[in-house]
Amino acid sequence: MPKAFSKPASSAPLEIPAAVITTKQRAVYEALRGEIMGGVLQPGEVLVIDALAKRFQVSIIPVREALRQLQSERLVEIRAHTGVRVTPVDVSALVEIFALLGALETASAIHALPLMTSADLAELEAILQVLESTAASGDTAGFEQANRRFHLLPCRIAGFTRAEQGLQSILAEWERLHRLAFKGTQPPSPEQANKEHRAIVRAFRQGDAEKLTQVIQRHNATALSHYQKLMK
Repeated sequence: MPKAFSKPASSAPLEIPAAVITTKQRAVYEALRGEIMGGVLQPGEVLVIDALAKRFQVSIIPVREALRQLQSERLVEIRAHTGVRVTPVDVSALVEIFALLGALETASAIHALPLMTSADLAELEAILQVLESTAASGDTAGFEQANRRFHLLPCRIAGFTRAEQGLQSILAEWERLHRLAFKGTQPPSPEQANKEHRAIVRAFRQGDAEKLTQVIQRHNATALSHYQKLMK
């Protein structure tokens, strides 16, 4: 059991430093997020704050903060007078999810384009190499992690913190939808995805805003089309 969940020796109220609360919050958040993403906590399932605090052997403060963080990723819903529940999986949101991914990725990339340094391009290349090696070895989890880094990097370069937060939230929602609604289905070709990733890097190197926009939009449209076909 992580130290963050260890039970105090005394039952008397303790004044917990902020750093410790943050550590406990992170531990609760990661545990609940993993269970939601993995389907252990089912869509629509009610979460009781007091029960979670007892389970994790923490006060209700880190539990509430963890739930707020999960709410920002649309993984739980917090409603006044009705409590907290795991957000239902909404397959009908597929088109909206990819539309938002395309819009945020395009806006961030275009604003990052004139700010790109040789170090930034080298970092994109390094991530692309990870994408290609994980695709070749069949490491799905590694590919997904590298893919997330690849698409979030332009937000950081552009200084688009809101876009980055939005992308993280949408990617989390998509990851859960993919795992639960499309479980066992064939994903899009990682090799084709990496051809598009390499085209994105090439457009960054050439400073070609029009080409960059086209490739990003095609990248998302290809993935959307793949999953729409699976729904028929």
